[in-house]
Amino acid sequence: MPFDFSSAGPRRFLRRRDTLVLDHAAGTVIAVERGCLWVTLERDPRDIVLLQGMRFEIDRNGKTIVAAEEDSRLRIITQPRPLQRIGAWVARVAAQTARGWSLRLQRRSVPYF
Repeated sequence: MPFDFSSAGPRRFLRRRDTLVLDHAAGTVIAVERGCLWVTLERDPRDIVLLQGMRFEIDRNGKTIVAAEEDSRLRIITQPRPLQRIGAWVARVAAQTARGWSLRLQRRSVPYF
């Protein structure tokens, strides 16, 4: 199944044999746009190889090492933390409330002569 890169997170480029180390990245998704990546997780016997169009969600905390087997372009997609989600919800509610009050005030304003 192809991955939609339009809404993904920051794009990274790794040259062949470059590595990227992620600490405590459980829930983070690594999506490969181009190239080949080798992913290994701390205290995990699996070795994950990702090719173009594939993605992998990190399922544990600890160190995660991403190594490029060839020049590769990838995206790191992080899930928002609970505090960030609450902040976004408060901002949405505040915007809706402000919009509602501004519409009410516009209807009540009558020119005074």
